[in-house]
Formats: sequence, C-alpha cells, structure tokens
Amino acid sequence: MFPSSPNIRLTLLKLNTVQDSIGNKQFMLLNSKEVIGINLSITSKEYYDSKKQDIRIDVALKIQSFLYDNSKHAIIEDAIYKIERTYLNGQFIELYLVETKMKPGDIFG
Repeated sequence: MFPSSPNIRLTLLKLNTVQDSIGNKQFMLLNSKEVIGINLSITSKEYYDSKKQDIRIDVALKIQSFLYDNSKHAIIEDAIYKIERTYLNGQFIELYLVETKMKPGDIFG
C-alpha cells in the first residue's frame, strides 16, 4: 500500500446526551457516516503538546474535508473515540482522536 493511500475505515458519529429517569447519562445516535481515511503517525511534538494538556492522543488520521460533518465521536474497529482536535489542511482535515470507555452497545437510537 502507498503511504498516502486510504487505509483506515471509520464511522463518524453525531451523538446527543440524554438522562434516563434516574439520572444516568445515555447517548442517543443522531447521525452516522462511514468514511475512509489515511492513518497518520503521531509526531513527537503532537505527543508532548497533548501530554501538557493531559490528553493522550491515541489515533491521528486525515479524511477529505468535505466528508467531515463536525461529528465529535467516531468508531474504529469496535472502539469509540472522541474527536479531540481537528486541523484543516487543504482538501484534507486531520482528526486527532482519544479512545473513550464507551462501547457501541452503549449508544441507542
């Protein structure tokens, strides 16, 4: 595979937080979109910058910018990630993701 060829499949998620009758937080799926992106390596600068902010970036990737719909979560291989940071870079947008404790079964709708 070529270095800049699409090599990661993810599903962008738009979630809404709701509370049940006893106050537990639940996540309701508003919209999802499957896209293919390019996996990036996390640079040492990005690693140290995120460590200063007490954030551990787990995955960095880029997708075509017109595909991004301002989603705040994504699923990659049955793990849910929070999109912590984005960076527009020409026709691509870079997404920096942090793994959450949520599982796909935790989302309803």
